[in-house]
Amino acid sequence: MGFPRGRIGWVAVTLACSETPPPTCEDTEDSACFRGAYRSLTGSRVEGIETCAPEVAGIECVTSDSNGTWKIPGLPMDSDVFLTSTHDDYVPALFPQHTSMDWYDWYKTPIPTWIMESHASRLGVELDPARGNLLFIAWEGLNIDGIDTEPVAGVQAELCTDSQLLFYANSVGLVSEEATSTSGLGQGGVLNLEPGTHHIQLTSHDGPCTEPMFHWQMDEEGRIPVPIRAGFTTAIDVICPVP
Repeated sequence: MGFPRGRIGWVAVTLACSETPPPTCEDTEDSACFRGAYRSLTGSRVEGIETCAPEVAGIECVTSDSNGTWKIPGLPMDSDVFLTSTHDDYVPALFPQHTSMDWYDWYKTPIPTWIMESHASRLGVELDPARGNLLFIAWEGLNIDGIDTEPVAGVQAELCTDSQLLFYANSVGLVSEEATSTSGLGQGGVLNLEPGTHHIQLTSHDGPCTEPMFHWQMDEEGRIPVPIRAGFTTAIDVICPVP
């Protein structure tokens, strides 16, 4: 459903700082808590998005309220987990996160179905419901309080699994047939990946993007493990070095 925008959103939107903040999580030494807010591409809050932690036992799904806000307590400390989000009007999305980031407020932008369909159409394929997809954005740094840093252009992606459906977005956020690296929006993705865990490496003009952010912790080679599930679009943000 969206991009870890802080982030989460295929198209970046900057909103007024007076908006309702995500709920407060109770402090605990035994578990982590994620909280955030869903915002549409036009900046309005999105109610009724169900967020779940399907691979963590004992965690109930939650639904965003009229302010688009939600929180999930009881997650395991210092662990790689993923959350899913579903809503009839948006693409089912998956967000891999490490629970050491439970101090952070997630501001997510659900991905409209037409965006994924446009990507597939431009690549001349149909989205396979038995497979999953990946979207990524390269950023200069963390988004704090919902205010984005700058995306990074010139970033190249390398997937450990060969795929002809790796793409980079053009200046309006849709597949570019000519691009060999990210545009000024910092966006790219891969369609129709087999379910499982894939690994991706992003590299900017100034070197590998090796600083962990909103994704599972990198392996020893600096690659990001990416969980792919059938019917879901996995969304990650990555910090990349800039001059």
